[in-house]
Amino acid sequence: MKHKNNNLRVIDFFCGAGGFSEGFRQQGFKIVKGVDYWGPAIATHNLNHGLNDDVKNVLDFWSEDTSDVEEIEKLEDVEVIVGSPSCTYFSMSNKCGRADKTDGIHLIETYLRVIAVKKHKNKSVLNAWYMENVPQARHYIQDRYTFEDLNLAQWAISSGYKKTDVALNIKGDILNAGDYGACQNRKRFIIGEWILTGEFLYPKITHKKHKTVNDVVGKMPSPVLPKNTKRVVDPNYEQVKIPVSRLTDHFYDSGVYRIDWERAEFAKTNHPFMGKMFFPDNKQKTSRTIMATISASTRESILYESEYMRQGDGQYRTPTIREAASLMGFPFVYQFSGGTESIKWRQIGNAVCPHQSAALAQVVRSKMGLSPVMEEDIEFSNSKYNKIINLNTFSERIFKAPTKRKKNARFRRHTFKSGNMTVDLMNYNPNDRNMVAKNWYVVIFSGTGEGYDIKVLNKKDKKNIESILKESLYCFAMYESELKKISFDKSILQDVYENDLLLDNDSNPVLLVKRLGKIIQSFEGHDKTIENINITRRQSMPIGQLMSAYGLMSIIY
Repeated sequence: MKHKNNNLRVIDFFCGAGGFSEGFRQQGFKIVKGVDYWGPAIATHNLNHGLNDDVKNVLDFWSEDTSDVEEIEKLEDVEVIVGSPSCTYFSMSNKCGRADKTDGIHLIETYLRVIAVKKHKNKSVLNAWYMENVPQARHYIQDRYTFEDLNLAQWAISSGYKKTDVALNIKGDILNAGDYGACQNRKRFIIGEWILTGEFLYPKITHKKHKTVNDVVGKMPSPVLPKNTKRVVDPNYEQVKIPVSRLTDHFYDSGVYRIDWERAEFAKTNHPFMGKMFFPDNKQKTSRTIMATISASTRESILYESEYMRQGDGQYRTPTIREAASLMGFPFVYQFSGGTESIKWRQIGNAVCPHQSAALAQVVRSKMGLSPVMEEDIEFSNSKYNKIINLNTFSERIFKAPTKRKKNARFRRHTFKSGNMTVDLMNYNPNDRNMVAKNWYVVIFSGTGEGYDIKVLNKKDKKNIESILKESLYCFAMYESELKKISFDKSILQDVYENDLLLDNDSNPVLLVKRLGKIIQSFEGHDKTIENINITRRQSMPIGQLMSAYGLMSIIY
């Protein structure tokens, strides 16, 4: 079946910045409309795809009247519809996956309602449709939807169907954007249909070996590049060569405060129950997933060493907006609306990777009897660079005082993880979480599942542990000597924690726990386990954890 290029029209629901649209555009499709409720995203989509759409809520296409499809019929009939409903409701990063899914399911079913009408209406021109979401969403999407399921009972009857007829059979799979050229192991649940046969069109894998950060960021100009550099080449699209003056949102200092990157370092390298990660990020690997929120203090943060070669504040930096966009697969000439870094980052993190979208578009073209658009034939326009607020400053950031911690801020840190346990210094009792910053505690957390155990240590436990260490640690006297070298004032631990934002006070509990951990790990045999001791239910502990417990109790008792 042959299709002319002017019959390659696409509507993008939940379009955001337009990653889904961009991939299809690169493959010769015409984006005729984007639907999104967020102003900056629609502005970005309009700018890059030559549209003039207004903000619109996708839920406008749902109606309690099962015969009402007026809003859907206002939409132009097109050959392809794509959509990526908000993944927030299903993401594991939202309340560890326990967030209420009701609203997310409603958004998906509203989108599918549009698909059902456009597919089954008289003289339909719809050839294919796709939907993208996080992998967890697959557990909340049905295998099939009747017209009644999609609130189309009366419309179905008036169109010659039964309300219980199947409107959509759901087929799809989890695809990795890295398999199609994006520099991320970004796994997403993709469903869709080639209308003629009802099959899900699998895109052909193009990158068995995934790109590394160095393949993308490593080929980009440094954010501290001098203004007088002439031209830069897009690492994803080598035919895109532009003057440095037209490369937006890249030449600025994205360095972060030490108090933030130190928290990220701890979460990545010393998490109590999750695996160890690189800190800073390893550029020899593919990138971590770009999230919707830019962060410098969490396990999900992406942090590189700063080109400014600083220590402390600004020693590490987040990717620039242009680096994040390139890791997603957006070309250098794609521009992002919004006046702040966080607004632009959110658009990028919420997007579909254009490389993956282009792969889906290629398989649709193939079904239409059309050859793929080769990379060298993709058209790019660089006329939009002066129509946004450009974040470029070509200057180093001046670090002022970081944001203060809240009064009575919670504190919990452990020296290291070993033996499936941690020993934590805390300013609240885990058995009474309402009493914060009144007293300090040393707590052993051990085991998982039914074997999970919490033990709040007391002065009697300290004496017991001291006796065990004197018998088991031949250099106990040396350990005690090292403990005495740690300078601190236990009466001001909380005050210092709240106010020492530069991490330069020896009494900061963050630094105390970190220093203690390094001391313990310098002792030979700290990883050996002692059996038959009555400290926790397990009756066994690594020597290093006994040393942690004794050292931390020496701080507070």
